[in-house]
Amino acid sequence: MQALGLIETRGLTVAIESADAMLKAAEVTLIEKTYVGGGLVSIAVTGEVSAVIAAVEAGAGAVRQINSAMLISQHVIPRPDKELEGLIVSVNPLENSDLPISDSIKVEPEEEAVVGDLIVEEKNTISLEMSVEEIEKKTIDYIVLEYGLQEALEYLGSLKVSKLRNLAREYQEIGIAGREISKADKKKLLAELTQYYNHFNNKLHD
Repeated sequence: MQALGLIETRGLTVAIESADAMLKAAEVTLIEKTYVGGGLVSIAVTGEVSAVIAAVEAGAGAVRQINSAMLISQHVIPRPDKELEGLIVSVNPLENSDLPISDSIKVEPEEEAVVGDLIVEEKNTISLEMSVEEIEKKTIDYIVLEYGLQEALEYLGSLKVSKLRNLAREYQEIGIAGREISKADKKKLLAELTQYYNHFNNKLHD
């Protein structure tokens, strides 16, 4: 097996843009795209080491141009073990496949977990390509608009209570403020943010 290049993104649109950039940048073959769950999509390419490195850099750069927060990870394995071939791809490369995109995506089962009174799905949490300190209200707004309220709640539920408190201070229309935010626990903060985004969604669809 030749070198293996991997890019994981948040969302299918940027994954397609990334794959397009990789295939145009170097002589590589697209071998697999996988819907991991929670909005994560993984793209795998193979080829000579130098070509794969160039392709992965181009693919990651294409994602950053759209929204750097949507790039979850990038990695190149120069000399993958032969046994990885069966793990990564068990059919012909995708460029030789007649399957439509929707038929070749693998969907893994998901479970549900309870966070306070909120039910969220236990998937891979959103791992944004930025430090937690950089996450702002506009980041959560983007996730709600692009992927829906449930996805945003899953991400919010993965944050520490201290970060949720900092975020809550950016919202002028939630039911708590000042010292109330400082004393609020995770359940209370998630409930207030859920109420805010329910109203947010209703306004979008009016």
